[in-house]
Amino acid sequence: MRSYIICILAALSFLSIAGCASSGTKIDQANIQKIRPGATTKQQMLEMFGSPLSQSYGTEGKLTMLWHYVYVGPFGTGMKQQNLAVLFDQQDRVEKYNLVDNTGNGVRLGQ
Repeated sequence: MRSYIICILAALSFLSIAGCASSGTKIDQANIQKIRPGATTKQQMLEMFGSPLSQSYGTEGKLTMLWHYVYVGPFGTGMKQQNLAVLFDQQDRVEKYNLVDNTGNGVRLGQ
């Protein structure tokens, strides 16, 4: 009986560390298609993608926001990630953006 309980506990422990994990919000390709440099505003970006992972101001006073999503499959396999970096002009409109996506959707470089 004792060895049976030990086997059950070992199996449960193994299954608990073998699960999947993700961080951030997956970046929707349909929303990427909506980004228009010179037209899309910071507020629209926040509505489409939620709060960014980070934001900072460069030496010219321009804001850069970074969104990041990562997924790790069972047993640490199949890691997929997306990174979206957006530079805003002084009027809080997208100046340019860059998306790196290795979730099977390819790489899209903004303008």
